[in-house]
Amino acid sequence: MTQRPGIDAEFAFDPNDAAKAKDFALMARIRREKPVCRPADNIVLVTRYADVTAVFRDSKGFSSVGDMRAPGIVVPAEESFLGELDAPLHPKIRRVLHRTFTIAKAKESEPFTRSAVRRRLEQIVAAGKGDLMAEFATVIPGSVSADLLGFPEEQHAQLMTWCNELLHSSWPPTGRTEKGEGIAAGFPELTACIDEQIERRIADDRYDDLLASMVRSRGDDGWSIGAHHTRTLVVNMLAGSLSATYMVGNLLYRLLTDDGFVAALRGDDVRIDRAVEESLRYEAPVAFLWRTARADAEIAGTPVFAGEHILCHITAGNRDEAAYPDAESFRLDRVEPPEHLAFGAGPHLCLGNHLTRLIGRVVIEEMLSLMERTRLELEPGFVWQCVNHLQEYGPEHLPVRVTR
Repeated sequence: MTQRPGIDAEFAFDPNDAAKAKDFALMARIRREKPVCRPADNIVLVTRYADVTAVFRDSKGFSSVGDMRAPGIVVPAEESFLGELDAPLHPKIRRVLHRTFTIAKAKESEPFTRSAVRRRLEQIVAAGKGDLMAEFATVIPGSVSADLLGFPEEQHAQLMTWCNELLHSSWPPTGRTEKGEGIAAGFPELTACIDEQIERRIADDRYDDLLASMVRSRGDDGWSIGAHHTRTLVVNMLAGSLSATYMVGNLLYRLLTDDGFVAALRGDDVRIDRAVEESLRYEAPVAFLWRTARADAEIAGTPVFAGEHILCHITAGNRDEAAYPDAESFRLDRVEPPEHLAFGAGPHLCLGNHLTRLIGRVVIEEMLSLMERTRLELEPGFVWQCVNHLQEYGPEHLPVRVTR
């Protein structure tokens, strides 16, 4: 392969334009007409379920380095999230974290999760109104992650405020903000809070939580994650929980606007679990991820050249009719459908998937219980608006009022 194809003019768009990158009707058309195409220079868009899955699984052919960064931006390993690392570092860190991110550990988190969900909902009911995104969905997933890490509960809300600011700053694409380069320079208060907890676990071996495991773990060769990278990975886990935030937001919006959905879920544990999975499929909270071709290759017969960036469109893959009959409909009667792509696939499958599913189930159960005795409705004149983030998909706000 020597001659590089040009941009496919008919399907051209700027991948940094959120309105275009999350235009699911456009993605459906591309999937039908040219499922692997070049919408911009040096960008290959992949839209079919099988092709997105294949790219995710092929970590040798497609690198995750720079997954969340703008093209050309490279940050040091210790400033990198887990999802943007390749072997050998990625599996070494993953082995440490996998001891905690298990189905059993997720179940152990249920009492805290349920208590936190109830308390936050009761606060909104007591106030008579509130924003279910800012006051509930943004806080709950991060609070569950922070509890798993070992942060005191009184710090959870502030931690998530800082992480939300980080996620919506220039740091994810560029590795820096106007304050300086790196997390410490850009977010000194967040850094100080995390570093204090790391130092406590270095000094005291009585701590028994995920953060302590990260601090103490040593490989056979004496390798350790290190305090700097541990801090980054803590930010990764807290900020990454904001993806679960938009899953929660999407579920809440459906509960508030679809009486049939509510009726179908009442007293049906199987359908509640299916509702979580179908939401993750149909309205994936992360619309797409990036990979980079390590060498010249092919994707479904289309040539791909070393160094080209692969835009793996999760939502487009999740709505592929070849994988899911009636894929453009939200359905609770899908029986053993293919595993959706909301958590990725292959070596970088999201470690927090069990925890995210638990949060979704508990939120639905507690909302159904609340709605039996209290009427919540969206504020008059509410207009659904997507969160202002390139890759995330879910409501920016959900202002509600209590009508008894």
